[in-house]
Amino acid sequence: MKKNQKMKMQFAFVVTGVVIGFLFSAMLAVGAIDAQTLGQEPPPDINGVWVEKEVAPYVADRFEIRPEGVFVGGRQVTTRYDWDGEILSYRKGDDTYVYKLHEGRFVRQQPAHYISSFAREGDPEHCLLNCT
Repeated sequence: MKKNQKMKMQFAFVVTGVVIGFLFSAMLAVGAIDAQTLGQEPPPDINGVWVEKEVAPYVADRFEIRPEGVFVGGRQVTTRYDWDGEILSYRKGDDTYVYKLHEGRFVRQQPAHYISSFAREGDPEHCLLNCT
């Protein structure tokens, strides 16, 4: 094979790879391919009211996660939160709140006044997904 033909084939392979990569990225971006298609489990749904457990009901902290953001006391405190399937974090004023999901409950990591755990209101104890 001549050098010129070999270079043309290499160029064709590179261009084909770039085009395929671009198309795949575009399909991911517009939602034509989702995490389930790629074999990944989507993170659990955390929408709802989360209530602090193992404290007197009148002093229990509570917060609500909605697609629109995080709400505390019926007021929206932020429109943005991060949820990776294990760690939930958001900012409220100057404070950053961080919770780790453990056995169907959120355990507050920060600010750490004391160890506190939160269960979703209406869920059976220690239940996050489709528990019956």
